[in-house]
Amino acid sequence: MSRRLALFAPAVASHAGVLTAIVGVFMLACAAVPRWRRAIAAAACALFAVLMIAGQADLTVSSITGAPLTPTVFRTFRGIQVVASNEFLEPLRANWRVTALGVVAFVAVVAWMARGLFAADERALQPPPARASGLLLAGGLFGAWLIALVPWAIPPPPIEAAFVREWIGVDRTRLDAPEADAIAHLRSLVGLPPGAVWAGDDYPLAYVPAPDRVAPRALPDIVVVMIESLRAEELSFITGRRDSATPHLDALAAHSVVFTSYLSNAFPSAPSVLSFHASAWPHRRKEITTDFSNRRFDSLPERLRDLGYDTRYIGADPHFDNQDRWLRRWYGGVSDLVESGASATDRNIVARAVEEVRRHDADPAAATRPLFAFVSTYSTHYPFRLPPDAGEAEVPESAGLGARYRQVLRYTDAQVGSLLSVLAARPRSDRTIVIVVGDHAFYTNLRRTSGLPENDNEWTAAIVSRRADGAGAGARISEPASHVDMLPTILAMVGDVRPTAAVGSDLFGPARTSARAALAIRPGGVRFDRGGYSAFVDARTPNGEEIRPSFAPGHAARSGGAALPTAAQLMEWVDTWSYLIEHDRVWNRALLRRSTRGGGQ
Repeated sequence: MSRRLALFAPAVASHAGVLTAIVGVFMLACAAVPRWRRAIAAAACALFAVLMIAGQADLTVSSITGAPLTPTVFRTFRGIQVVASNEFLEPLRANWRVTALGVVAFVAVVAWMARGLFAADERALQPPPARASGLLLAGGLFGAWLIALVPWAIPPPPIEAAFVREWIGVDRTRLDAPEADAIAHLRSLVGLPPGAVWAGDDYPLAYVPAPDRVAPRALPDIVVVMIESLRAEELSFITGRRDSATPHLDALAAHSVVFTSYLSNAFPSAPSVLSFHASAWPHRRKEITTDFSNRRFDSLPERLRDLGYDTRYIGADPHFDNQDRWLRRWYGGVSDLVESGASATDRNIVARAVEEVRRHDADPAAATRPLFAFVSTYSTHYPFRLPPDAGEAEVPESAGLGARYRQVLRYTDAQVGSLLSVLAARPRSDRTIVIVVGDHAFYTNLRRTSGLPENDNEWTAAIVSRRADGAGAGARISEPASHVDMLPTILAMVGDVRPTAAVGSDLFGPARTSARAALAIRPGGVRFDRGGYSAFVDARTPNGEEIRPSFAPGHAARSGGAALPTAAQLMEWVDTWSYLIEHDRVWNRALLRRSTRGGGQ
């Protein structure tokens, strides 16, 4: 009860203070311009109707995407479309009884306000005393400001305060410990590979690897397939279920290394893609792709281009959430199907990918210029509609979201199988590394949406095949892994020993700390996995953590959760990371030239 009260009291003060301040503004306006008092009252009623909708939309969006409804969300997802999208509307339909009651209550309140406004006579609309109105405004602002002095973690501010704080630039992350101590604590979380040293204090997480790694004689081709909304719980090669919807992925997994406890570090796609490419966690509250597009991160395709790789991205619509700002910076070539006028289906995406592979192979320099191709699928995106080019009837909506997902997953698996066949037939198939991952998962029960990094939105899968020709023994690794581990893993495969700012670990090398772990960050909460257990911190109740087994019963927990961090530790790590992003202290490409252990150039 004391923990709940510590959250409830500042939340009440914040919400009451903000609304009281808004009322005070309108009362002051009435006192200042009494002849306009009826119009001002009408404006107040209209504004509060909008704020009621905005407040409910804020709760709904944050419970689905994890992100409160802030200017960041509008900038990232094409403005008002965020509350007109299926991701927002379908959960409302799934919970139609509660939605209907909310609509009835809203209409009743608006009708009550309108009746009071139009029925009021001139006496009832007498302007309030300016002094009292000013005190009301000052008291509201004081109440909203007072919570800034609370020394413990508190819930997010109301939507009105969040907008104002961002607009006036006072929403930057604050450290609760001296900077040097906070950075030291974050370094203890990340750790160092054996023999590596930190590159310096300007970019605290950049490090210089051990100099004893030897580059391979011939650089391999690397093809990454990132499957939209790939749910680990639906994959036979993860769960062992008999009714497989992914026979081609199953066949690839049989002779590959499969990571069964693989998490996306983020949700939805944009921060997930950045985590994979840059080995960088998301910001605690903002979208890096939108709000920090002028920052530099250590990126996989840029490094591979330096090594002579032909780098190609193929996807459906990366400009939807500002991914294209980064992809065009990273890749030598970007194929955007929507921009080119093609239909965004996985059949078309794979066909374009095959074209890019064959175009590369036809280049006379291909023998000495390896290929890095990143193929991003789309058709398994919610609401899981079967594309017209599938050549079969779509299951009816009455079958449920789970059945629709599995049908479109079968379609996507068939298209990925076509790409795998082309790769296996290439002369360089024995020197082609194939990596298949999901960008994240997605709900198939819209009554269980959550702003936390739950299995339903974060647990996906990773398959790493050292050869595209089907040769090799399969293996299963159940230790925690995530997108941020892919950059250091691929750097080890190609022998890149230059400094890096990766926060992940080489999945086939020694761990950077005593036990492998995975960290997922959403505005709605944080998750930390280690030893078969997860620690969750909900942004709405940030002064306590919840410990539970990480995955399904088939994934045995191996410890009692004693090694997991507390809520205070987790939030300090996440705040420190967000602070480094805001101050542009994650990466500098000049570090790539650093070759001495003492930090020289």
